[in-house]
Amino acid sequence: MRRRESGRVLGIVVFLALLAVLGVGAWYFFVYTKSPQFALNQFFAAAKANDSQKVEQYVDKSGAIVSMLATAAAMNPNMGAIDPVRGIYPGYGGNDLGQTQKVQIQSVAVEGDRAKAQVVMEVLVNGKTETIRPTYVLVKGDDGWKVHVQDTMFGSFNEFVRPAARQSLVRQLRSIANSPVGGMVRQQLQMLRPEIDRYPQFAQVLKEAGLL
Repeated sequence: MRRRESGRVLGIVVFLALLAVLGVGAWYFFVYTKSPQFALNQFFAAAKANDSQKVEQYVDKSGAIVSMLATAAAMNPNMGAIDPVRGIYPGYGGNDLGQTQKVQIQSVAVEGDRAKAQVVMEVLVNGKTETIRPTYVLVKGDDGWKVHVQDTMFGSFNEFVRPAARQSLVRQLRSIANSPVGGMVRQQLQMLRPEIDRYPQFAQVLKEAGLL
C-alpha cells in the first residue's frame, strides 16, 4: 500500500514538474522572445561578438541625424568610425570609445510601441574600467523590438562619449567648422536644428565646435 501511495505521489510530482517546465518554455517562446529586453540582450550579444549581420537585425536607424552620418560615411570611407551603432556598444567594430566588459539591464519600462531600458555598463577605457549608465530606447515594429540608434546614442551622449573622447570630438568638429566646407556643414545642421535640439548634450558639442 505504501509503495502504491509513494508511486502515486511521485507521479503527481513528476506531472507538476512537467507542467512547470512546459509553462516556462511557453513563457520563453511566446512572451520573453517578443519583449524589448530579449531584443536588447540579442543586440548586446551580437555586438559583443562583432556579428554585424545580427546587429543589423536588432537596430532601427531611422532619424535625420543618423541618416546624415550614414551619408557622410558613404561619401568618405575614412569616416566609418562615426557610425553611431558603434557608439552605443563600446568595442563593437573598434575600441575608439572603449571596450565593454560587462552589461546589466536594470529595468525596462514599456509605453506602447516604445521602451526605455536603464542599463549599467562597465567599459575599459585606456586601461581603466569606467561605469556608464545609458538609457537604451527601443521601438516596436512589424518585425519586433529594435534598438533605436539615434535616440539611444544622442539621448545618452555624455554617457557613451566620455570626457576625453568628447574633447577630441570637439577639436575635430572645430577643424571642420574652420575649413572651407564649414559653411556648408552649418547650413545642413541648421536644417536639422529641430531634431538636434531634442538632444541637448549633443547640441552642446556642436555649439562648442562652432557648428551651431
